[in-house]
Amino acid sequence: MKMHEVSIGTAIVALIEPHEGQAREFNRWYEGDHFYAAVTGGPGAFAGKRWVANRACKAARAGGTLFGDRNRGSYLTTAWILEGRQPAWDEWVRQQMKAITEQDRLFAGRDHVHTAVYSHIATVGPAVYALDRGYEGVLAIATTASSTDAVAWTHDNVGSAGIDAAVVLAPLRVVLSEADPGEHMLILAFTTGDPIAASKRLDLPPGAGFASPFLATVPGTDTYTDDL
Repeated sequence: MKMHEVSIGTAIVALIEPHEGQAREFNRWYEGDHFYAAVTGGPGAFAGKRWVANRACKAARAGGTLFGDRNRGSYLTTAWILEGRQPAWDEWVRQQMKAITEQDRLFAGRDHVHTAVYSHIATVGPAVYALDRGYEGVLAIATTASSTDAVAWTHDNVGSAGIDAAVVLAPLRVVLSEADPGEHMLILAFTTGDPIAASKRLDLPPGAGFASPFLATVPGTDTYTDDL
């Protein structure tokens, strides 16, 4: 039997802020409808996971203002797309968004702080499985450092501070953003324990413009919606 090991081709990353007082409604809508209907149901999407930054996570944020006000962005969506399948996913999501809009299934009470399609640059550890593995949290670190420096930092830090795996990404296309982040690298580092504790034990890479721990959401619940 021949085996072709699946790898990450591109990634969908969305940092979203629900409007004040609408976190629970946003969470129900996004988790129960939009996450599947406009993200992970597309061709080539083979894994997806949602994360949340509560007050403690936001208090631990560091770096600059690459994505604008670093206090904004409570929910993070991540999805892996198979290599070569991004164009098909793009066409699918255009059709889905048209249908969703016509069916009045969009949730107005949220802002896209930063949503983009990213190209895969490097994987360290079992990151291809990270969205299915049940990690407690993720560190999202955006840096203006070169890809070489971002990859080197990632190799140096996976295996320390509770980081078990990481992926390094480069923006392919920005969909919506409250800032103009320009060229940057995005590191998603997955933690086996508390991501806040992990973030406090790390020295950030040079040029860090955003760094935040996120907790894994608890599907089917509204955990954390009253602590944003």
